[in-house]
Amino acid sequence: MKAVKKILKKYNDIPIAAKATIWFMFCSIIQKCISLLTTPIFTRLMSTTQYGQYSVYSSWLQIFTIITTLRLNYAVFNKGMSKYKNDRDSYTSTMQSFTVILTIVCFLIYLTFHKQINKLTELPTFIMIAMFAELLVAPAISFWSIRKRYEYIYKPVVFRTLIMAILNASIGVIAVVLSNEKGYARILTCVLVDICFGIILFYANFKHAKHKFVFEYVKFAFLFNIPLLLHYFSQYILDQFDRIMVQKMCGIAVVGIYGVAYNVGLIIKIVTGSVNSAIVPWQYDKLEKKKFKELDDTTFSILIGVAGCTIIFAAFAPEIMKILADNKYYEAVYVIPPVALGMFFSFAYTTFANVEFFYNQTKFTMFISAGGAMANIVFNYIGIKLFGYIAAAYTTLICYIIFAVSHYIYMVYSVKKAEGIKNIFSTKRLVALSFFVTAVGVFVIFFYDRMIIRYIMVAIILLVCWINRSKIKMVVSTVSKNKKK
Repeated sequence: MKAVKKILKKYNDIPIAAKATIWFMFCSIIQKCISLLTTPIFTRLMSTTQYGQYSVYSSWLQIFTIITTLRLNYAVFNKGMSKYKNDRDSYTSTMQSFTVILTIVCFLIYLTFHKQINKLTELPTFIMIAMFAELLVAPAISFWSIRKRYEYIYKPVVFRTLIMAILNASIGVIAVVLSNEKGYARILTCVLVDICFGIILFYANFKHAKHKFVFEYVKFAFLFNIPLLLHYFSQYILDQFDRIMVQKMCGIAVVGIYGVAYNVGLIIKIVTGSVNSAIVPWQYDKLEKKKFKELDDTTFSILIGVAGCTIIFAAFAPEIMKILADNKYYEAVYVIPPVALGMFFSFAYTTFANVEFFYNQTKFTMFISAGGAMANIVFNYIGIKLFGYIAAAYTTLICYIIFAVSHYIYMVYSVKKAEGIKNIFSTKRLVALSFFVTAVGVFVIFFYDRMIIRYIMVAIILLVCWINRSKIKMVVSTVSKNKKK
């Protein structure tokens, strides 16, 4: 009882910003866990073609979301919350109204060219109409959630997110069980949940606004975001476009197989995303105080930890795949290691980009993103044509490596320009770690039929962690203390 009171006291003493961060992180992990828990059910109930329909819909939804929202619910919305802090209601309402106008215009274009667009997406008209219905109201959920996050009002966001995740999963399973068109049933349940919550929050965003549409806010948001659209499209291409290329070059059934394995590989993103959100304020604090040696050593220790998680995950890929998917998907187990390794390099480039952002050096970010995206399309086309769909995961890994190297070079330039020093990170050990994690991550694939060898590798990693447990605790404590400030 005393221990519980002590924990509660410590929790109550935490600043509201830190509490919000903890709950948002917890919410994100639970949301992803619910999705993972239902994956074995859907993969066993749905054929590869039906799961492919769902994967393809998700990918095309992301493309149309960028077009119909211009990503006004990203950085520019947070910027607007600060710039127009005395009129946040009207700013939120204006952004929402603008996305509605964009969506209606895009829907009219779709109605005019629906045959050509249906042929491109390989989705029927009723699914495309459902997509536009979702696009019409779903941005309201984002605007509402981001504003609550900005203001550290975390309880309603956590509640809404978890309820949506539970309903999405439970109604989805029921619909898939009862329907013959299981792929479309899964899509429509996701649309239904988004529309129900979107309509409610759509009204909530409008309710208190003195002005529903302010041209000044639209002009500011449009001019701010247009230069970033290439970056957003590039990010999408790196994260999702390989599925569309697999769809076009290998067929929708293969997308289902590839999509399951790719989603399994992205589990590691839960770890990297949580770690990154924790270390950003710590990085900024060390940069501000010019404690570069501490920043270098601790960041490298964190990268070693992420590398260890990546290798362990790649080693257990066969077991994870057997749990989360039916045997008909198992052939795509070889997709998991390159996807997991991609998340390591994604985390690395984000770490370097954080330094760029601290020094307000973002000019070349768009060009780095565009270059990586173009390389991804070219490599995917060549790789899939020569080696099949599994090559798409490896080409994406190569592009993440290009991203990491490019951001590292730009970060070095940014630091030299701002501080007049050569670098704040040790290049040699970063290169050595990168080569090591890549080599081991790929090497473990050759032992997927030899469980004992893989388990020995994992045991060695865990033993090293145990030997260095005091250092690990110190790193975690250092970052955690800063986060609470």
